[in-house]
Amino acid sequence: MKQPYLNLDLIHLTTEGLAVHLDKEFILIDNLDEATGDVSTEWEFAYHPVKLSFIVCIFCVAGRMRLRLNLQDYELKANNILIAQEGVIGEYLGMDGDTRVAVIAFTPDYFQAALQVEATISLQRRLYASPLCRLTSGAMKESMLIYRLMKAKVAETDNPFRKGALLGYAQVLTYNAYRYLLLSDADTGDKKEKSSRQQELYNQFVKEVQRSYTHERSISFYANALCVTPKYLSQVVHKVSGRFAGDWIADFVILEAKAMLKSRKYTIQQIADLLNFANQSFFGRYFKDKVGCSPSEYQKS
Repeated sequence: MKQPYLNLDLIHLTTEGLAVHLDKEFILIDNLDEATGDVSTEWEFAYHPVKLSFIVCIFCVAGRMRLRLNLQDYELKANNILIAQEGVIGEYLGMDGDTRVAVIAFTPDYFQAALQVEATISLQRRLYASPLCRLTSGAMKESMLIYRLMKAKVAETDNPFRKGALLGYAQVLTYNAYRYLLLSDADTGDKKEKSSRQQELYNQFVKEVQRSYTHERSISFYANALCVTPKYLSQVVHKVSGRFAGDWIADFVILEAKAMLKSRKYTIQQIADLLNFANQSFFGRYFKDKVGCSPSEYQKS
């Protein structure tokens, strides 16, 4: 099925004034040397939910940046790094004027040759638990040194070995991430192990919802997919996130509906069909119950 929401790809990022890129597959954006920090308010995807078709790493050197990923709000502070994976539904919510960030964006297979399977899988599991991590001041300083080396290498347009050099830098960043993000999360006892199992179920649930919410809104469907009872699934999801499973499913559906309405690419009837509602009227009632206004009213707002 064609993706109905606004899809943010790397080509969009290459149009940003501060971006440098290699073959529109590997992009660097930063405001480290700018007089003002708030450089992103004019992006066409700012303050609107979009689905990422790439991986993005955001290093916050100073200040604060606010983002929403898969309906959860995150605030980056100094020495924080946020890694959003392909397929995440994200929204930029703003940042303070003194914020300094460096962004690395690339296609999922761009650095595949530079990574080991064990490190990649471990990092993915860690990031499903939380995409936001804190680095030491030394780790951030080293990361920014590597970032500037990457940026300088991309600028060497007459260098036929640029990509190979970038793969080497990527290895350093990846294994630094493996060290700082994973070793700090080592289990220390049975209590944490139990909590980790519940967190893993919640992560699997969110991943399954992200894959199927356009055509499945039943808690039973997701419980069956995860081999647990609907009651147990809802209890665990509520314990981990503070919200019930049904609320998460509904929020993904509504987020999708909002994105499609704001894109103005589809009629309300088409949106109802794409989200597997019986008819436009049923979709309208569902939307108004969750949002407080009709789809047409929301589209005009």
